[in-house]
Amino acid sequence: MLKQIKYFQAVVRCKSFTEAAEECYISQSAISQQIQALENELGVKLLKREKRKFFLTPAGEHFYKKSLILTADLDKLCRETARIAAGDETQLSIGYLKCYGGQEL
Repeated sequence: MLKQIKYFQAVVRCKSFTEAAEECYISQSAISQQIQALENELGVKLLKREKRKFFLTPAGEHFYKKSLILTADLDKLCRETARIAAGDETQLSIGYLKCYGGQEL
């Protein structure tokens, strides 16, 4: 499903099935089939097709916006996991004035 979501994002971003297919290195018919499979799995129409054009449905608009957040979070998760596995640790340094006498630190 993740690959289908990325194909859907490419179609919306490129505003073209053909250009999205080129960007994703697959055929136009394959990307169209993947979008249809995604719609079937979700049980909703994401795109309204008219002749050689398409428009996002309200559900498609919502799915697109949320899917961008999802894939960005997934990419971040993968980077963080690789960083942890490599033993990289993030260090936080806090500076304060010598004359500070509070108990918070």
